[in-house]
Amino acid sequence: MTETILIHSGRIVTMDDDVPDLPNGSVLIEDGRISAVAAEIEPPPGAALIDAAGMIVHPGLVDTHKHMWQTALRGVVGDRTLVGYFSDVRRDYLSRYRAEDAYVGTYAGALELIAGGTTAVLDHSHGVVTPEHADALAQAELASGIRGVWAYGYCPVDVDGPPAFGSHADRVKDAQRVREEFFADSRARLRMGVAITEQNLLPFDCTEAEIRSALAMDVVWTAHTHCGPGNAPITRGFHRLVGQSLVDHRAVLSHCNEFRVDDFDVVRELGAHFASSPDSEIALGIARPTPYRDALLAGVSPSLGTDCVTCMSGDMYSAMRVALMFARHQINDGPGRNYETIVEQPVSTRDVFRWATVEGAKALGLQREIGSLTPGKRADVVCVDARAINLAPVLDPVADLVLHAHAGNVDTVVLDGVIRKRHGQLLDVDVPKLVGELERSRDYLMTRAGQMAGSAELVDEAAQWSDTLTRLQ
Repeated sequence: MTETILIHSGRIVTMDDDVPDLPNGSVLIEDGRISAVAAEIEPPPGAALIDAAGMIVHPGLVDTHKHMWQTALRGVVGDRTLVGYFSDVRRDYLSRYRAEDAYVGTYAGALELIAGGTTAVLDHSHGVVTPEHADALAQAELASGIRGVWAYGYCPVDVDGPPAFGSHADRVKDAQRVREEFFADSRARLRMGVAITEQNLLPFDCTEAEIRSALAMDVVWTAHTHCGPGNAPITRGFHRLVGQSLVDHRAVLSHCNEFRVDDFDVVRELGAHFASSPDSEIALGIARPTPYRDALLAGVSPSLGTDCVTCMSGDMYSAMRVALMFARHQINDGPGRNYETIVEQPVSTRDVFRWATVEGAKALGLQREIGSLTPGKRADVVCVDARAINLAPVLDPVADLVLHAHAGNVDTVVLDGVIRKRHGQLLDVDVPKLVGELERSRDYLMTRAGQMAGSAELVDEAAQWSDTLTRLQ
């Protein structure tokens, strides 16, 4: 239930060029929306007061690439590459997932995001083993109260025994069922989306059918784009999609590791969006991670995601930090190699904070509702305790957030006008009970998964993928 809330005495970072930041200001929330941002606001009668003295108040963060079903497998491929991730997580573990594992992973993953200041997400939910899994994944995300897009994953899952879906058309039909059952309101806090199967894993007519299903439902669709392991051309084929008029403002293209400036020119012209997950792209050994230089040269601003906790942190502040450093490295690399003096940074901390807020909202099609502390927008507001030893003293609040903050610094989260976290604790959540459920899910999966493939086996698997994918191009 929403209430009138006055956040006062904080350092306000609005991310709205028309609403200036305030060194000491207030944010008034009424009926789930921001009604005022000002230096001083008289508390309305009966308002809940949040004293933000010593805190940085900023818009809720937006994660545009996440696989939340994987939460119970946290860190399982921390020392593996992308090939190992596909073999272990996407093939072996997922084939053993029960609907209850899908539920608890997604529910806990969403609460982890909320606790860390992320109030909206694009969940690329490719853990749809059966229709029951689809229901569990959707219900868990709805129950969490997070905002954003739950994207039905079309990618087929190999299981022991007969598959739950008799054909690709059955899976597409099931997505429509889920839309009608759980996401009939296209203006709700959490909305339906589509996550297509990686290109070249299926014949092109299947890829086209998946995207056209999203366009027919008028929902966001997302894809792993040009980010294959080694020389395996998995996910390639962006320009073929463009040629079939399948790409527009509803497309969120994740990773885009092989893209150059001319590819991003097409992204810009079509109004599509680029979602980068810098931690995982670097950690998993992708040959050309995080192509920020090319995107920015083409006039495309990235959004950011935390991908999967199987191999990286779920903390958006961490993702911002890695993105900033890698973007600066890419752009400064040429002059630096020539021993030229670099006088100004090409990417600022505010640029990257914008990627994690405003640009994320645009990617989800929610720029009129979230992404900045703007009167009239939905009230997704985060208060970060800047009195913490790793943040104090504050000179530049945005630099403080991007360079030094972490999820544990989040004191208060208001999501859609409801206080979800206060004094560093999630409200109305039995965290020990939830952790116990995660541990039981982990134990079940660990006892049933096969032995991790060795290096020689992974080389063979990659070669087989390359052969198969090349034939399907």
